[in-house]
Amino acid sequence: MVRVRALFAFVIVLTGWSIHLLNTNQPIENNAINFFDLSSEVFTIIVIFMMLFVNLRLASTTSESSMFFIGLLSLLCGHTHDLLDEVINIQPLFISLILENAANNVGVLVIMFALFKWSGRYKQQIKLLQEQKLALTSVSNTDPMTHLYNRRFLNDEFKTRLQSLNLEQSPHTLAMIDLDRFKHFNDTYGHLEGDKLIQHAARTILNEIREVDYAFRFGGEEFLVVIKGNITTARRVAQRIHKVYYDSLFAVDGLKIEKSLSIGLKQLDDSFAFEQALNQADLALYQAKKQGRNCIIESSTCTNNEPTSFIQVTLNKDLATS
Repeated sequence: MVRVRALFAFVIVLTGWSIHLLNTNQPIENNAINFFDLSSEVFTIIVIFMMLFVNLRLASTTSESSMFFIGLLSLLCGHTHDLLDEVINIQPLFISLILENAANNVGVLVIMFALFKWSGRYKQQIKLLQEQKLALTSVSNTDPMTHLYNRRFLNDEFKTRLQSLNLEQSPHTLAMIDLDRFKHFNDTYGHLEGDKLIQHAARTILNEIREVDYAFRFGGEEFLVVIKGNITTARRVAQRIHKVYYDSLFAVDGLKIEKSLSIGLKQLDDSFAFEQALNQADLALYQAKKQGRNCIIESSTCTNNEPTSFIQVTLNKDLATS
């Protein structure tokens, strides 16, 4: 509203001043008028009024918007005198120098400075939006309790990444991990302590995998780790996770809890879809549970998509068995 009143007042003053100049100065003869310049100035003034209208419609209170407004008013003053200069000889000459040339130059400089400031703020806003986008993407792709990746990220994006890999040149192995006797723990100590145990296991997994590996909370107390490397590399990573989790301290009301986990491994193969390999890793995990838990089982050869053999990984000698 302030700018509308300012523009209205400015136009009234400029109109009155222009009428005064027309009445007090010598007109130029018709044959000396450059009508092309005259029409060009009329068009320029119309454009300036349109830009002023846009500036008012935006109703922005930023310093850049105010500078644009001032710069446009200065241009309006300069080009109005340019228009008058096409039909009359403005006297004295300093009026043309100040209200025509200087006004136009000042208007251009002010608008350029406003654009410079706006571009800097625009870059900052773009950077902020990118950071917010990354933050939102991270929130949508991670499990809020464990801060591991979730099933949504696995299904929507990660599988597509894997499909673009040449698994012969860049082998990957799946590790399905499940906390042993978790239901009994939950029933005994309550769901709050159960959540703490899941978080404890997630931290262990994150600490023991490498930066090139991915850890997902697959569901409940079950985790999926995609290990970059063949079955030999995955075996070492799985052994490390298994041992560190078993040896780590976890207590409830000062009572140390004995805990373990079971792991099923399956190396990804170009001949199998991801879901098939995931199913075989899950079957290897089931076999680990079936063999008494607290162990690592590899899914070996298969026929008709069903595993025909399992291999139990030898654990460290100082790791007790359940």
